[in-house]
Amino acid sequence: MKHILFLFFFPFALSAQVEEVLEDSLQAVEIAADTAYLEEDEMVEEDYVREPYTAPPLAPLALREVRGDEWDKAAKGMDYSKDVPNPPKERKKREANEPEPQFDWTGLTQGLGSLLQMVAIIFALCMIAYGIYWMMQTPRNRTLSRDGTEITLANLDEYIHETDLERFLREALAASNWPLAVRLYFLQTIKQLSEKEAIVWSKEKTNRDYLREMRNHRLGAQFRDATRQYERVWYGNQPLTVEEFARLEPEFKALLGEI
Repeated sequence: MKHILFLFFFPFALSAQVEEVLEDSLQAVEIAADTAYLEEDEMVEEDYVREPYTAPPLAPLALREVRGDEWDKAAKGMDYSKDVPNPPKERKKREANEPEPQFDWTGLTQGLGSLLQMVAIIFALCMIAYGIYWMMQTPRNRTLSRDGTEITLANLDEYIHETDLERFLREALAASNWPLAVRLYFLQTIKQLSEKEAIVWSKEKTNRDYLREMRNHRLGAQFRDATRQYERVWYGNQPLTVEEFARLEPEFKALLGEI
């Protein structure tokens, strides 16, 4: 306890001693200044050398013990309660007759709207991904007619105007399917004659119908020979060698070139 009192009053004692020393020094400086002014008035053409002023030494500081009653007297009336932080306020309890807080319908509506929007975006992305996957799985040579029917070799003669006969012909030649190649050459002939309005194409017509329409045409004889060769190869159930196909192919190409 004595040490605490000493530490508390030590700055006050030190301050008092310093003030006393400063007052003595100021008085000495004032006296010296007055003396200097008087001596300057009395000087007559003489060089006067004044010794420098030396301040008196400071008196040593003495430690003074603070008694307990003095400390109580000095600390009387001091309140340190303001330095203590206030405890957190307790949450106010809702009274029994206080109405229930209203539900935030606006926030709920906005949340549901955002959720539905996210679901719609995910659904659209899934549909796009499925469409891309379906397109990748579809064969590259697949062709659909106007009514949505897939055009194949089985129904090729029903959609000759809607399909690429050249592509089927290239595939037949690559597979060395000579009878099929002859049939595709003949279907190309029918297609071009229909486009030139030399015949009226219909999937219900037969080759005899087309021969009657081409009777008076300038290419009637060539078309009759091509029809005979096609029916012999396709309906005759006779094997066609590569040599025989090499002989027939130029005749079909020459007829297509003249249409």
